[in-house]
Amino acid sequence: MTTANLASILGLSLLAAALIAVFFSPYRRWLNFMLAGMIFWGLLESVRYSVQVVLEWPVTYSYLSAICFAMICMTLLLIREDRKAERTATAKRHYIEHTPVHEDESQQYSSR
Repeated sequence: MTTANLASILGLSLLAAALIAVFFSPYRRWLNFMLAGMIFWGLLESVRYSVQVVLEWPVTYSYLSAICFAMICMTLLLIREDRKAERTATAKRHYIEHTPVHEDESQQYSSR
């Protein structure tokens, strides 16, 4: 059975109070960022553990390879989003058609 000392009970209760306070505040969207960060770190740890078990690398190299993998995925995601934004901007662009204006010859030459 696990035991909890006073410091861990106090720390967890302060953390819960802070999360509840943020949930009822106008800054609720920050909880989404925190959740996304936790999911990202969980995925990073799973990639690290997989690399460490499959390739039998030390922890340092497995962390470096997991971070490189995450950076490559983030770069590809940003490139895809940039291309999608570029396509939507091009589709929304309205071209103005310019037709040449020809003046009459009578207006071009002054009558003397």
